[in-house]
Amino acid sequence: MTRPDYPALLRADTDRLLDVVDGRFDRPVPTCPGWSVERLVGHVGRVHRRAATWLATGGGSSEIETPPAPEHLADWLRRGLDDLLAAQRAVDPERTVETWDGPRHSAFWMRRMAIETALHRVDAELAVGYATPIDTALALDGVDELFEVIVPHRGTGDLHRGGQTIHLHATDPGVGAGAGEWLLTWGADAVTVEHAHAKGDVAVRGSASDLLLLLWNRVDSAGLEVFGDRAILERWRSAVTV
Repeated sequence: MTRPDYPALLRADTDRLLDVVDGRFDRPVPTCPGWSVERLVGHVGRVHRRAATWLATGGGSSEIETPPAPEHLADWLRRGLDDLLAAQRAVDPERTVETWDGPRHSAFWMRRMAIETALHRVDAELAVGYATPIDTALALDGVDELFEVIVPHRGTGDLHRGGQTIHLHATDPGVGAGAGEWLLTWGADAVTVEHAHAKGDVAVRGSASDLLLLLWNRVDSAGLEVFGDRAILERWRSAVTV
């Protein structure tokens, strides 16, 4: 698969989020317990602004603009996205930038924000009763990012590590085994991940979008093919909350 076009996908998912939530700011968001759609949009606008600050100054800031009243939220979110994209354009594409996970390639923030925004766009859709898939290339990249960045940074909670394995297989047309398969092994010291066609104690097959949404606890496994010990998958999803 080609590398995702992060700015274009970020713009498209932000626009889609705003289309979905128009006039529905009081709706509860089932995948973010305790949140309303208004709070969800405010959160997205704040993380866009925080990422722009990291890119512009090399550090985060606790002084992020407070979201306005609902009738002004859409314009406020679009301004924050414009600032984020401008900050990215101003950075040398080969430069190392600071992040909450230490120095990273300058693409870190566009990748993180594109994935975050896509997930929250799905949250908004689920708040009104349906969801559309995440772009395949971005979803594949999102699974990689989860194992490369998010899980190592946040840890694996109280996950019992006894050598169990989970095999994930993206079934999207045109996705090769090298890009669309992952083998997770719960080792004594860490969870290791490799791109591999292998037999796991539990195997999960589905679209890259559905796999990403499952791993981020946006959907359950009902719509995917699961083979083997389903309890291992459920223990992973309970212990590794993201």
